[in-house]
Amino acid sequence: LFAWAQASPARRQLLLAQRPPLAAVPRRHAWPNELTPEQARILDAIISAEEYFLLWGPPGTGKTSKMLHHLVAYLLAQTDEHILLLAYTNRAVDEICGAIEAISPTIKEQYLRIGSNYGTAPQYQYQLLQNAIEKVSSRRELRALISERRIFVGTVASLSGKEELFSLKSFDRVIVDEASQVLEPLLAGLLPRFPKWVLIGDHRQLPAVVTQPAHLTRIRAEVLSSAGITDLSQSLFERLFLKAQAEGWDWAYAQLTHQGRMHADIMHFPAQHFYDGQLHILPPSTKAHQKQIAPLALSLPDNANVLEQQLAQRRLIFIPTPCDTESPTLKTNQHEARLVVDLIEAIRRLRAANGASLAAGELGVITPYRAQIAQIRSLLEAHKLPPDDFTIDTVERYQGGARQIIIISLCTNDLRQLSAITSMSQEGVDRKLNVAMTRAREQLVILGNPDILRQNEVYRKLLAYCRNVTT
Repeated sequence: LFAWAQASPARRQLLLAQRPPLAAVPRRHAWPNELTPEQARILDAIISAEEYFLLWGPPGTGKTSKMLHHLVAYLLAQTDEHILLLAYTNRAVDEICGAIEAISPTIKEQYLRIGSNYGTAPQYQYQLLQNAIEKVSSRRELRALISERRIFVGTVASLSGKEELFSLKSFDRVIVDEASQVLEPLLAGLLPRFPKWVLIGDHRQLPAVVTQPAHLTRIRAEVLSSAGITDLSQSLFERLFLKAQAEGWDWAYAQLTHQGRMHADIMHFPAQHFYDGQLHILPPSTKAHQKQIAPLALSLPDNANVLEQQLAQRRLIFIPTPCDTESPTLKTNQHEARLVVDLIEAIRRLRAANGASLAAGELGVITPYRAQIAQIRSLLEAHKLPPDDFTIDTVERYQGGARQIIIISLCTNDLRQLSAITSMSQEGVDRKLNVAMTRAREQLVILGNPDILRQNEVYRKLLAYCRNVTT
C-alpha cells in the first residue's frame, strides 16, 4: 500500500481506472506463420500499448505457449527492454520457462529465475538466481550478473521476498500470467514500478482463494465503488477488464477466441454458457482443425458392455448416479467411485481392441472432496490399477492442466452440496464447472445425481444439453 501511495497521481489514477490508459501508437510486426491471424493481431495490439494491456485467454488458447513466447521473442529481438515475467503458481512459472527457452538455444544466458529449488522443476533449477550467485565472488560481479540478464522470472510471492532486486535493476515491462488469480493488493504496489505492464488471465476460471465469507469482502465505500472496486475477492485483472469493456477502451484489452485443446464436441457447452459463444476451435487453415472435428472411430471389443458402447460413440457423456446414503460425511459416493473404476477398465479394453493402450497420465479424475479421492484410489488398488497412473484431484488443483480423458465425479449426495461444487462469478459463470469441463481434450464423462443437479440452473442446462446430444 505504501509503494502504491508513493506512485505518481497519474499512475494511481490508472490503477484505479479513474482514467483510461494512453491511446495506443499502432505498430505492426511480421509474426511467424504458426500464429493465427487473431493471435498476430492481438500481439500487434500488445506491442502498441503505451501503458498496459489486458489479455483474456480462455482454456487452450495458447496464452503462454504462443502469445507469451512470441511476445518475449519480439521484445528481445526488436527492443532493448528488460522484462519481468510473473505468475501466481510455480507450475505456471515452469511453463513460462519452457515457453521462453523454446525461443533460442542461447536464451538461458539471458534469463534468471527467482525462487527455490523446492518450487522449481529440475530442468529449470540451473536458472535460479540463488544458484547463479554461488559462482559470484564480488559485489561487482553480482551487479554485472543482474544487469546483463534481460529477463527475470518468478512467482508474485517470490518477488515480494526480493524487494532488493529493484534497487539493483530497472525493468521496462512486467508481464503477469495467471493474473486473474492474483488479488489486487499483491499487484497494487508492484505495477507502478514499471512503465508498461501486460496482465494475462481468464476471470471466468477459478479466482484467487479467499477465506472470508462473501459479506466480509464486499466494498461499501462510495469512492472505491465508483472506481469499480466492489469486492475484495476480485482480481485487479477482472476489475480492469470489465471497466475497459464498459468504457470502450478497446486498445487496451482483447480476448483470444480460438482454442486448440478441446475437441469441438467438448468445447461447445463451455463456449456457449461460459464464453458467450466467443470460443471456437482452430481455423481450418491450421493443422489441428481436422483433429478437433474428427468423429470417434473406435472398434468395439467382443461382447462389449454398455459403457464400452457409449465410450466408443460419444465424446461428452453424463451418467446418472444415486446418492450414497451410507456416506457418513456426504463427501464420498461409493457408486461413483465404482463407476470410475468401471470406466477406466472399459477405456482400457476399448484401447486394446483398437491396438493401443491407456498410457499413464492420459486420464484424470476430478472430484470435489479429498475423501472421494481416497475412496477412488483405494478401489483402483483393489482392482490392481495403479492409482498414480491417473491424476485424481480437486478442480482447484487441476487449473492450468489438461488430460486426454477426464472423468468428473461430482459426489452429490445432498442438495446442500451444490454450493460446494459451484463458484459463481459476478457475470453468472460457474467457474468450477468451467475449469472441470475444459480440462478434457478428447473425451469427458460426468457422474452425478440428476435430481440434485437439476436444482442448479447451470447444471440443469448441462443435463439438457447432454440429453440432446445423446438424442
